[in-house]
Formats: sequence, structure tokens, C-alpha cells
Amino acid sequence: MTTLLQIQPPQENQPLQENQAIDNWQPASWEEFIKIADDETSAKLKCYYYNGRMRFEPMSTGSDHSKDHLILTLGIGIFTMLTQIPVNGHDTCSYRKTGFDEFQPDLSYYVGEIVDAIPWGTRVVNLDQYPIPSLVIEVSDTSFVDDLGTKRLQYEDLKIPEYWIVNVKAMQILAFSIGPDGSTRRIQESRVLPGLKLEILEQALQRSRQENQSTTTAWLMQQFQL
Repeated sequence: MTTLLQIQPPQENQPLQENQAIDNWQPASWEEFIKIADDETSAKLKCYYYNGRMRFEPMSTGSDHSKDHLILTLGIGIFTMLTQIPVNGHDTCSYRKTGFDEFQPDLSYYVGEIVDAIPWGTRVVNLDQYPIPSLVIEVSDTSFVDDLGTKRLQYEDLKIPEYWIVNVKAMQILAFSIGPDGSTRRIQESRVLPGLKLEILEQALQRSRQENQSTTTAWLMQQFQL
């Protein structure tokens, strides 16, 4: 269970301690949020702001989370290579809509026509200037309830086309397609990566519990070449 630490925005000459986190949603102004999010001591925190509330959660360092994160990265990479779908993936990238939103998903992808939308040298992706990502993925070890709840609502409101929640403990992927009008539906096959069946990735997660990543990756290659 993650320990919740309640903090206030740092006062003058009082820097945020590196290990401090607000691991639940708390009311805050955009200015209060930015003061913490842009402080160098917050580098190891994932930053979220939505609907006038902020959340800072520690970046996961758990073995299970990190292994599932890598299996997904490998799986999507192999699939898009074989299908020649143009993608650019981002690992724990920060996205910001000034005054309204900030989010930092575990994985995010730009696909197709917007694949090269984000130039090199970009630190925080400014959504007032650049398009939203095509796909965001949260790998949920200790944050599943929030990933399925508030974060899902945030991604729906932003009209991000596709959102996956990877339940590490259940080895399950809950995926949602978000329409231009904000309507949401549960999907079993990716729409932004056509032909990618999520059950294949789920099976890869299950296999990874019993075999090394090289063996799982070889199995994925066979599945995607069928």
C-alpha cells in the first residue's frame, strides 16, 4: 500500500523535499501546481492536474511494474515494425495544457499522420501548441483505482483517441476508445494500431511470469507474423 503524504506548496525559500508526494487528488490552483511540478526536486514524481485538483505520485520502481512496462514496449514495437505502422513512443512523458491539465502516462504514442508532431528538444509537450497523443497507457501496480477512475475521465475529456490500463496483478488490459464527441467504448482490439489484438499482449504478460523476456518476445514475433 502506498503511503500518502499530505503536503502544502513550498513556501518562500522552502524547497519541496524529494520524497514528498500527494498520492491522492487535492484542490489546488494552477499556480500552486506548477510551483511544485516545475521544481527540480519533483523530478522523481509523476505530475497530474485535472479539474482544479493536483496529484503527485512516485514513479514506480517495482520489478513487476517495470517488467510489464518493458513487455508492452517490446510488443508494440514488434507489431508496428511488422505492420509498418508509423509510431513514435514516449516513456513517462509530461503533457501540459496550460491552466487546465497535466498528465504523465507510463507510455504514450503518436501514430500515423501526427507521428513526427513532437520535435527533438521538447521537455514538456505543450498541448496548446502540439496535438494530443494517439494512445496513452497507464501500467497499474498500485494505482489501478485511480487509473480507472479520475485519470480515465481526464483522458476522456481531452479526447485522447485510445487509453489502456494495464492491471499488473491481474495481467489484464482494459482498453477504451474515445470518440471525437467524448463518447467511450471498451475495445478488445486497438483502433489506433489496427490489427493489434489486446489478448495477445495479455498472453505475453502471462507468459512473462514463467519465462524470460527473450522467450516471450520470440513468441510475440510468431503471433504477429501469423
